[in-house]
Amino acid sequence: MSKFTVEVTGIPELRTRLSNVLDPIKDLLEDLAKFGQDRMKLYARPHPADKGTLSEAVAYTLAPGTRPLSAKVSLLGRGHGARSSLAGLAPTVNYGRAPGKPPPVLSILRWLRSHGIHANPRLVAMQIMARGTKGVGFLERAYEDLRREAPAIIERTARRIKGDWGR
Repeated sequence: MSKFTVEVTGIPELRTRLSNVLDPIKDLLEDLAKFGQDRMKLYARPHPADKGTLSEAVAYTLAPGTRPLSAKVSLLGRGHGARSSLAGLAPTVNYGRAPGKPPPVLSILRWLRSHGIHANPRLVAMQIMARGTKGVGFLERAYEDLRREAPAIIERTARRIKGDWGR
């Protein structure tokens, strides 16, 4: 019967090098999330008179832990004070509102006041009921920009990893 032995050297060094490869991946996810956040913020302000309240609620988070492997861009929701209602407003801003049911007059009044517009909130609500509102598509526009930019961001990370590994 034949017997052979395999001796593996360098395992501690390899383990150290492999643990360092996750750092560029974390940075990649953060770069993608920041880019998505920036674009959502940009497109959530469809016109110069917009106060930007919705865009201020755009945030990104990395998965918990020291080596996150996922990132999420979203609107701050419950538990974030005045911004908690913004996540519910986002679909209306993004997709618009179909004609039919009037929006709450108090909501229209608050919006008018916050923008310094002096108009009859009931009349505005009735106009929205009759015509609806046009969405600005900020979610789709940010997504398309991210899809377009992601290959370049990934390529930068690939170059970094190649540089770190010397190949």
